[in-house]
Amino acid sequence: MAALLRMVRGSVAAVAISLVLVPAHPAAARASGAPVYGGPISRTQVMIRALDWLRRDIPYSQDNGKARKDINGGRRYRPDCSGFISMAWAIDTRQPGLGRALTTWELPRVSTRVRWTAMRRGDILLHLVPGNRAEEHVRLMQTWADAAHTRAVIIEQSGRTTGMRRRVVTVSEARGRYLPYRYRRIY
Repeated sequence: MAALLRMVRGSVAAVAISLVLVPAHPAAARASGAPVYGGPISRTQVMIRALDWLRRDIPYSQDNGKARKDINGGRRYRPDCSGFISMAWAIDTRQPGLGRALTTWELPRVSTRVRWTAMRRGDILLHLVPGNRAEEHVRLMQTWADAAHTRAVIIEQSGRTTGMRRRVVTVSEARGRYLPYRYRRIY
């Protein structure tokens, strides 16, 4: 009887979560706590959006023509590293003058540098190479992997050979190439 009760509770929770995460209409999305594109976004919303692409294993492409929908189905994002961050942060791809996901070198326009010790989930590790844009990359921080904050769990859209992945990186390794940033609209 207890096992049956746990199963029913689990099923009810799963249905409730699916109703919150995948609203059918934009008004329902706002009511469910889904972000307003280009507006303020919670760290939890960022992670829900990022984990959806990771779960779906969205294939990598720098082609805007292969853009993929976000979890709410309201916007499409280029499935490369900066498109993934644009999607996670719910950047409005329909914004006049933009019409697409941000590129890696545009991310500092909507974010602010933070100290390594101040990093939190939803922040990014950004590698900029103004002389060679093809070498640039960005990663999303999911959480610290240890209490000492020497290792971080990151999620990234990392290229044609590895695609969407989650892995642990050491701060000492990342500091050589990456700088931490925080989206200005995250709370």
